[in-house]
Amino acid sequence: MDDEQDAIAAQAVETAAGLVPLLASNAEEARTLGRPTDEAIETLEDSGLLMLMAPKVRGGRQVPLSTFIDVGEELARGCASTTWVASIYIGTLYMVAGFSDEAQDEVYSTGTPKTLAAFNPAGEAVPVSGGYRLTGTWRFCSGQHHADWALLSSLIMRDGQPPTPAQFLVPRGECRSADDWQVSGLSGTGSASLSTDGVFVPEHRVLPFSDPTTVLSLSKTLADDPYFRMPFIPFFATGATGTPLGMARAALDLMKDRVQKRGITYTQYTRQADAAITHFQMDSAVMKLDQARFHSERAAATVALVAEDPSDTVLRVRCRADAAWTALLCREVVEIVQQASGASAIHRKDPLSRIVSDIQALSVHSFILHSTNAELHGRVLCGLEPGVAFI
Repeated sequence: MDDEQDAIAAQAVETAAGLVPLLASNAEEARTLGRPTDEAIETLEDSGLLMLMAPKVRGGRQVPLSTFIDVGEELARGCASTTWVASIYIGTLYMVAGFSDEAQDEVYSTGTPKTLAAFNPAGEAVPVSGGYRLTGTWRFCSGQHHADWALLSSLIMRDGQPPTPAQFLVPRGECRSADDWQVSGLSGTGSASLSTDGVFVPEHRVLPFSDPTTVLSLSKTLADDPYFRMPFIPFFATGATGTPLGMARAALDLMKDRVQKRGITYTQYTRQADAAITHFQMDSAVMKLDQARFHSERAAATVALVAEDPSDTVLRVRCRADAAWTALLCREVVEIVQQASGASAIHRKDPLSRIVSDIQALSVHSFILHSTNAELHGRVLCGLEPGVAFI
């Protein structure tokens, strides 16, 4: 990065850190509402953070992927649910840059656009004059309550031809939401299912996605910009690591504060910090967080290599493996803190109870689930084909 980029990145991280108290004060309300609060989303919009990876020609900043992760880590110290939604809004604008200029004109017509994303292809798109009729149901549509647009993956069905995956930009108002987001963790993401029933999507709001080893851009304005060369799956899996890092860091901060103030019930220790078990717990938590950050940073560096050679399957898969190890290690950090915090931390009013449920939910997300990605990584390292398209 040059000096100007360094300054932009540092300012973004500083801005995110400054929002932590507000997000923390809204976290329990988001948990109850089942979505981020209006205040939190409006504040994020006003901060400019939602435009971090949007094109400069659209008013964005085009910051490095590492900055995106650092911002997510800061925000997640306040509220993981709101951070997850914000990360999706930030990341999808990077993806929207691949659509036609006409589609981007529509998306950016209302200032700071907020777009949700559903990656797993669902339903079907039938060609009609000027576009497609899209019908399907997409699960886990985080951020839908405040979104202006939905980025939905589906299959184009043509007679006599195999289905072709593509992404469809649909106004959020043309989608129907289900009331099916009653969950144990990340409750505030509002990740209910969305459905469409034959909604018309014009051709210019469709991005084919047939070859995972290529980065297709329909934008004449951005097609030659090297910034927009990161393949979507490595980009999104890696970008997701900021949220678990922030949760682990928040949990560790709670532990560092508590060991100075509380004793260990039914022992001689009136101050937890004096107990040998606490010393081992603190060491393990800190070192695991350091290990998690290593995997996140390596994933970000690897994405840059993949952008240079999208056909390198081993590197693409390693991005997912590193992201999964980040999430797993962060969950282990939180579990150590939970064990060290005693029964008082199970109260709903205690912020640790929310962090525990949120990290448990996030760690089973399909993109960063350790068991899935470990098998995928090991399979490729053994010289086999990955067997999946999402690499």
